[in-house]
Amino acid sequence: MSIWRRSLIYLKTHKLRCILLMFTLTVIASGMMLGLVIWKGSQDGMQELQKAYGNSFTVKAIIPQNAEDKNLWEQTGDIPGFEQYRYKGSIVDDELIDKVMEVEGVTDVCKEAKSYLAYFPEVDLIDALLARLAELERETGEYSSDDPRIQNQISEKQNILQGCNNSELLSYFRTNTLELVEGRAIREGDKYQILISDELAEKNQLKVGDQIRVEQLSLPLTYTKRITDLNDLTVVATEYLTIAGIFHANVAQYTNEYTVEEQVIGNYMFMDIDGLTEMERISKKDLGEAIDPEYTATFFIDDPARMDEIIEEIKEIPEITWSDYELKVDTSMYESALKPLENVSKITTFLIVFLIAVCIVLLILVLRIWIGARKKEVGILLSIGETKGRICGQMFLEGGILLLGALILAVGITMWSGNRLGNGLLEHMNRQEEQNSKQEVMDFPTDINALEAYNEQFEIKSEAEAVEEISCQPDIEELAAASALLYVVLGAAVWLETRKILGNGARELLG
Repeated sequence: MSIWRRSLIYLKTHKLRCILLMFTLTVIASGMMLGLVIWKGSQDGMQELQKAYGNSFTVKAIIPQNAEDKNLWEQTGDIPGFEQYRYKGSIVDDELIDKVMEVEGVTDVCKEAKSYLAYFPEVDLIDALLARLAELERETGEYSSDDPRIQNQISEKQNILQGCNNSELLSYFRTNTLELVEGRAIREGDKYQILISDELAEKNQLKVGDQIRVEQLSLPLTYTKRITDLNDLTVVATEYLTIAGIFHANVAQYTNEYTVEEQVIGNYMFMDIDGLTEMERISKKDLGEAIDPEYTATFFIDDPARMDEIIEEIKEIPEITWSDYELKVDTSMYESALKPLENVSKITTFLIVFLIAVCIVLLILVLRIWIGARKKEVGILLSIGETKGRICGQMFLEGGILLLGALILAVGITMWSGNRLGNGLLEHMNRQEEQNSKQEVMDFPTDINALEAYNEQFEIKSEAEAVEEISCQPDIEELAAASALLYVVLGAAVWLETRKILGNGARELLG
């Protein structure tokens, strides 16, 4: 009689024992498949995040915060209290950008810089600390010092201009933290174009195409002489910026009574970098020399998987001294969204390893009972001349048939529950990460060293939205991997247990 026929007869005549073994195999196979598909879904989610947000790196010059090194700094002006120096070391400039852009795989660049304390005499910013202080001074006539200067009335009209060559590549807009709702983005070749928020546009009755006046004040003259009338301000540069687009903020911002105007998201302003650079040069001429702002360049590549390879090639550019620069892969945008997926991946990896261990132990125990109860049957088969190999093959075939049925059931269970379990686990991890990211509001610091940490709680961070759904459906690869692994474990367990029995002769087994 063939082992196929003997196997089928045994399975038919020992239904209860077979159902118990098949149930055990179904539980193990279902757990393993669910672990595999959820793990694969989390890995796919991480890859999608990296493709969308992990395709960039930043380059900025390492500039010392003091001017003691005469090889790096040259004094260009000597106005009392406002000494001006020019940095002579390595900087991010068009020459460096052009060389990096020549590397294969680098597809685009976003050049950024900031102009601090640009003065907008005709624009009412979203009110914050400085506006309240200025109003208090106007109402009471009381000043914060014995020298009555209207510095708060100046500061409430001052703001930071953030320059770029392509606003669509800014992290704020790439992550949808800010969304352009009217007009167009800042693009290469623009001159004196600006983006403002819908909140600021509504407050000042501004629309796309309108112009707003911006002035650069002489800081030394403004802050060293007494000014009690805004008409006495020393203006060194005046430009008119055309509103190219209006954006909306899609995030809420924490503020308190100490938040200053430039930190309020409704006051954010973005303009073309060529216009900003020219304004900076003009405004600083009275300090001895026209000086460009400090640039940062964010480069984009076509394939995130080649990031390390491309960076290595960039670092081999002979004309650039890379020790003078900080070159960093930009992961800040998607780190918060990546953590829940990483946690899901870790949990499912542990689950798979645990189930493999349980599978081996459980199968050995079940098969020990399964095969151990068949000593007389094995003895009879040996006595009629059946080979040990065929007996072992029959045991494996019986288990293999049951395992096939268990795998079919496991596929159905996985298809039905994979997305439910995977996305339920991801949702839990997202909630946990959201709770962990919440920080208690800090009190106003009494220590100057704590001021930076205090100010960080007002900053708007450009972060990718958390991944809310992953695909946890089995495909051929997962099915093949789980099936092959289970059959290997089954074969090993059958071999271990049959070897113990087959080590005896027919007489011992029948006796």
